[in-house]
Amino acid sequence: MRILLGAACGLAFLYSAFTADLALACDELPAGQSLWIRLVSPISTYSAQVGDPVHAVLTQDLTCGDDILLPMGSPMEGVVRSKRKVGWGIRHETAALELEFNRATISPDKTVILSTRVEEVENAREHVKNGVIHGVTSSDTFQGRINSRLIHLPTWNPYSDLGLIVYKATFPIFPEPEIYYPPGTDIRLKTTERLSSTPVAITQSIEVTVADWMPLDAWVQQVPPRVTTRKEVDADLVNLAFVGSRQQVQASFVAAGWHNADPFSRRSFVHNFYAILNNSGYPQEPMTTFLLNGKPEDMNWQKSLNSVSRRDHLRIWEWLPEGATEPVWVSASTHDTDAVLSMKYKGFVHHVSPDIDDERAKVIRDLTFAGCVQSVAYVRRPGFSTTTQNATGDLMRTDGSIAVVHLQECQPVTPDLNADSSKSHFKPGNHVFRYLRREILTFRSDIWRANIIYGIFDAGRMAVNALRHQPLPVPSPGPVAPIATVDPHLESGKSLR
Repeated sequence: MRILLGAACGLAFLYSAFTADLALACDELPAGQSLWIRLVSPISTYSAQVGDPVHAVLTQDLTCGDDILLPMGSPMEGVVRSKRKVGWGIRHETAALELEFNRATISPDKTVILSTRVEEVENAREHVKNGVIHGVTSSDTFQGRINSRLIHLPTWNPYSDLGLIVYKATFPIFPEPEIYYPPGTDIRLKTTERLSSTPVAITQSIEVTVADWMPLDAWVQQVPPRVTTRKEVDADLVNLAFVGSRQQVQASFVAAGWHNADPFSRRSFVHNFYAILNNSGYPQEPMTTFLLNGKPEDMNWQKSLNSVSRRDHLRIWEWLPEGATEPVWVSASTHDTDAVLSMKYKGFVHHVSPDIDDERAKVIRDLTFAGCVQSVAYVRRPGFSTTTQNATGDLMRTDGSIAVVHLQECQPVTPDLNADSSKSHFKPGNHVFRYLRREILTFRSDIWRANIIYGIFDAGRMAVNALRHQPLPVPSPGPVAPIATVDPHLESGKSLR
């Protein structure tokens, strides 16, 4: 008995030391932590000045173990570090913007100082490099690239061909070169310095136990792993399930700022064509119909910003598994990263991000911030391939889990913040200014790009992009996933990236 008591005391001591180390570890988070924020005030290179404040809110908890260091909904304060304005287009062809968010407010009497830089603007046509957001070239559009390439064929003089002049007059559509982000824009930050103190320690209450979730395993294993195209080609992976009524599903995505897709029609074709010419967003861009066990989706949702090529989107099917007491809706979610004209598929084809688990986390994060999530559990599927391809040959990687999201009546974390950024419009200056700037930028682009040297470079870039998007060889099956498990870190509506 003494030996057993001694062993128990020794284990208790080791456990206490181990948990104490974990608690100390939470006092200092290393640099490189990701933070998702949402703008609550607009920002643009046209009107912003260096030093101007920028306001946002945190859309997911920053955690360490079971402690919340920065709670979701915390106001984030930033500043404009630098900006480059296009103006008339004489000096600069593209815009640039550098933001730094350095303060989080936990309570009226408690703030946290941190150092971050911007890593990504969700679904933006602009790209981020070393923390600086770089704007688009107004001539770098679908019609602009055609114009630049056709200009080599008839003559060496870019303004002597009547056909190209007529073309420019027919399609006087160019994207706004200034950077503008309305309220509701999602931005991913990364901390550049360690967080040396724990500002708030809230221990999460996990009310749902593994035993309560075990019935999930029975019906999750009944869900088909993939959806197919109308030609019965394997397409996206099923990676989400929602438990709740149809009204709850619809209300949740509306509250999170998502949109239904328009049906394919002449009207949607015109909208899509304009978005391609203007390099802008189309919040209701049509989706190709996919099938689950031969049945088309019951609903679809998507979220975009200012790019027709980039969007979060998913399709949802009603599923009636044996033993379920509530309606279940299964979903396949992916993130579109590019849209290209494909001769093989006779139209525009979207390429998707290979890490589809990130898109699964995006959906959960949005719904959680909208206050529509009661709890989340991850259920693994035995024998599920963790690496595969979609219908167009894009690589897809996953941990093989389905995230089961129990919905509730939405209670937004920040009720006054509109998550739908697609309704905002931005037109700096009057019509005369925008027309003259467009002509200056077009002339400037033709001078720099309508030559044989740039033509060779452009052809090489097209070849490299084509090779990058060649269908990949069929990957070998991934490791067999263990039987159903629940991720306790996602209980009570908490989401991870």
